[in-house]
Amino acid sequence: MLTTLDLDPEWGAIDLIEEVETLFSFTITKDEAERCATIGDLYAVLCAHTPGWDTQGGKCGSSMTFYRIRRSLDPDRSQGVSPGTTLTVYGRPLDLFKRIGRDTGLRLPSARLTPVGMVGGFLLTGGLLAAVVTLLIGQWLFSCVAFGIAMFGILPMWADRGRLPAGVETVGDLVRRTAPLNARQLQADGGRPSDRWAILVSLASEHGSLMPDEIAPETFLHRKSMELAAAA
Repeated sequence: MLTTLDLDPEWGAIDLIEEVETLFSFTITKDEAERCATIGDLYAVLCAHTPGWDTQGGKCGSSMTFYRIRRSLDPDRSQGVSPGTTLTVYGRPLDLFKRIGRDTGLRLPSARLTPVGMVGGFLLTGGLLAAVVTLLIGQWLFSCVAFGIAMFGILPMWADRGRLPAGVETVGDLVRRTAPLNARQLQADGGRPSDRWAILVSLASEHGSLMPDEIAPETFLHRKSMELAAAA
């Protein structure tokens, strides 16, 4: 069964490739990028440019990530945080992830808005855009109405608790998703970074529509390449 990250054929794939380049500190040539239709293709390019990555030594990066997250969740060590601890006990996911990110300096997988918050975001963005356009063409009344709609959109966004990333329910889940996203920082701190595949699928998950464990070497970067392959 063919799967795809469903990235934008132009900018979505470019954004992912650029992030891979930044994290692993090498440049993918134009010819190499054009040959990357699947995650497996991109992984092959990555391995060719970073032959010694998976043989690095150092402290366990996942353990370092767990201890930093645990200090943020339980500064005085009174709650007994373990990998199996459920994250929902710590309140609103959006606020929780913002606090952990601030305390640890780590990049976390994205906590997302619920449908209610997404509607609020749509009203805010659409209302502001409509207000500017109608103001420019001299429709003052419509501009005021649109601005009011935009302000109304703030309410559901403010009230939205957010939702945890798909597949992230416990502290251990969060550690497994967070460590690969911070490979370079953990490496600089004396840690042994995650293997290249774990890092790549974690980055791809942040850009695309699949969870890391749903991504395989055969997963296409975008729907266009998948449709071409299916038609061949």
